[in-house]
Amino acid sequence: MRSLPLLLAGILFLSRIKLSAQIEVDQLDILSREDWSAQPSKEGLIRHIPRYITIHHTGTQQQPQRSIQEKLQALQQFSFSSGALGDGTPKHPWPDVPYHFYIAVDGSVAVGRELQYQGDSNTDYDLSGHALIVVEGRFDSDQLTPAQQEPLEKLVLALAKEYKIAPEAISGHKDQAQTSCPGANIYQLLPDLRKKVEALKLDP
Repeated sequence: MRSLPLLLAGILFLSRIKLSAQIEVDQLDILSREDWSAQPSKEGLIRHIPRYITIHHTGTQQQPQRSIQEKLQALQQFSFSSGALGDGTPKHPWPDVPYHFYIAVDGSVAVGRELQYQGDSNTDYDLSGHALIVVEGRFDSDQLTPAQQEPLEKLVLALAKEYKIAPEAISGHKDQAQTSCPGANIYQLLPDLRKKVEALKLDP
């Protein structure tokens, strides 16, 4: 029989995991997995607790004519499949959408992979503890729209507050791996995001 301290620790851990999957952001509607008709995740998910925030871009042309539901469904199908990337790099199947949050060109936001599971990447870095936000577009050339910038800022601040993530733990994908992601036009916003997180004066 489990001891009482171990039992209580398990209950607290499960409560924390449940909270992480249901993070709420003031004045921001976030589509759930049910809202975009996500399929169940495959085997291979790894639990973690966010300690960093890492921002990506899709690196693809923005598609304002498609709904965010369609985009997430297509991304999940891509995630489940094997094949090759545009540059010929082999792509192995993932157990689910690689990112935790997706911000579409119109500013709508959806949950991708559940936050209590670490994400995936085509690049080589340790994803444990990284909360991944992806923004639709190719931001080496595209400009972040005001509709996208507001939810990006709100998500970063909410995650930092919830998990007591330090300003210096907020990065772009290029800080973690050999890539140009998330593009210069998002990357240049990171110092300001870090200042806003610093202003929260979070306890360690």
